[in-house]
Amino acid sequence: MNQQFRMVKQLIDMQKASCDGMIDNLMMMWEQTRSILEAATWFPEEGRKAFRQWVEINKSGCENLKTAVDSGYAGLEKFFDASARQ
Repeated sequence: MNQQFRMVKQLIDMQKASCDGMIDNLMMMWEQTRSILEAATWFPEEGRKAFRQWVEINKSGCENLKTAVDSGYAGLEKFFDASARQ
């Protein structure tokens, strides 16, 4: 039974690393989008303002997603740690 818990723990760790990487890449994409927008001098200021707000909303959504994912994986790890001890 102990080997099964180790295998499940490895699977959970792999999935968490995958989710963390995906969210980090999304955050990086939004930061690059902001940089591209700032360099586009031809873009009108009104459009830039709307675009900045859109970028901030999406970055905030990514941060909220990361918090929720971390919380979910922490609960899952706690469950499997308690089950492995029994």
